[in-house]
Amino acid sequence: MKKSTWVTPVFKPTLFGIILVGLILATFPFASQAAPLKQPSWHAEYYDNAGLSGQPKISRFEAAFGQDWGLGSPALEIPNDRFSARWTSTKHLEKGTYLFLLTVDDGARVWLDGKLIMDAWDLGRKEKLKTKLRIDKTGDHELQIAYFENTGYAGINLEWIQLGGEDDIVGAWNGEYFNNKDLAGSPIVTRQDGAISYDWSLGSPHAKIPRDNFSVRWTRSVYLKAGLYKFRIQHDDGMRVFVDDKIIYDSWFDQSVTYQTRQFSIKEGYRTFRVEYYDHVGSAVAQLSFEIDPERYDNADPGSDGPALVVDNNSAGFWWDDPDGNKKLYVNRGGFGDDFYWTYNTNNATPNFGRWTPSIKSAGNYEVFAFIPGSRATTTSAHYKIQHFGRLAERIINQSAYNNEFVSLGTYHFGAAGEEFVALYSNTGESAGSASVAYDAVKFVKR
Repeated sequence: MKKSTWVTPVFKPTLFGIILVGLILATFPFASQAAPLKQPSWHAEYYDNAGLSGQPKISRFEAAFGQDWGLGSPALEIPNDRFSARWTSTKHLEKGTYLFLLTVDDGARVWLDGKLIMDAWDLGRKEKLKTKLRIDKTGDHELQIAYFENTGYAGINLEWIQLGGEDDIVGAWNGEYFNNKDLAGSPIVTRQDGAISYDWSLGSPHAKIPRDNFSVRWTRSVYLKAGLYKFRIQHDDGMRVFVDDKIIYDSWFDQSVTYQTRQFSIKEGYRTFRVEYYDHVGSAVAQLSFEIDPERYDNADPGSDGPALVVDNNSAGFWWDDPDGNKKLYVNRGGFGDDFYWTYNTNNATPNFGRWTPSIKSAGNYEVFAFIPGSRATTTSAHYKIQHFGRLAERIINQSAYNNEFVSLGTYHFGAAGEEFVALYSNTGESAGSASVAYDAVKFVKR
């Protein structure tokens, strides 16, 4: 008795990065036996000139496509420079939309069923050239690749990725909707969503889904360049975000709508995203978007993003409150505006706190930044609370990790109706009097 199983892709590190050697459906017996050798699938022809002229010097079958010869050549009969090659193979492709990716040094052309789909027949190295096309018929398709090498390094690699099946919307999220808040069982509704940008308020996503106690799982695969990506996340209640099954954001608990930004480094390649969301009771909001961050800043002062509203410790919008009547507030030189306040941390039930109240004139999303001075900011657990749009969010910052810089507390929606503020409390959870908490400027930047 035999069973069929998928063999994972084999990746080969080379000068050209990682070459996808193959993905196959193999058949293995249950008994312990050696796996059969992969059958050759590419007919390769190599020429001792750069123009595919005359008869090939070498003609052979090869198991996989993708070569990195470095400064060498495919064989002793082929010169290191000014040679060419042609590969032909028949591949079974399902109906759908595909992305082809070509890396080559020097030139190449690619045909599918006799139609030229990629033309890079010129000198120089080219990385990850892309073409997207629709294949309208499931079955066997002929793929042919021509190549030439001039001088220097020699290599070529071609990959193809199915972006969507016959009925798929390319680039859409596959949404699975459950009638419970635990993603349990089979989804009640499955559909394609163009974006995760929903505010269902007190309603539900679908007539078959209850207004409360439901959950959603969205998945999407997309080819991305390497870089630092900015994620904009809003949800009520819980949300988790995964990239290639690695969790990058986890806020899986009941909460009012939360507006946040996060930055994550993403490797180049075909990345698979999974977003999980649940609603318990009340309002239901699920929004997520991401884009590469051209500035590549992390916890920096984003003054170039537009005019910012700053409330300093000496501004009319700053207020200090000490419920026990002992001020315990000190002034120090330095920081933003050349001075700041600080106090020792406490662990009493009615802590001291500072409050920054901005004069926001127009409602919208604002990223909030707290300035952390270079001295007297030694707590590792500064508790900031952001009162915004009738909701309260909390962010804990390790002040001791920063030195005279603005630190992002996240992005939140402000209604511009007053009674919105940022507060910092003296109780930190550390031993009383063991650390100091600094109160300097808070900046609000509209997004």
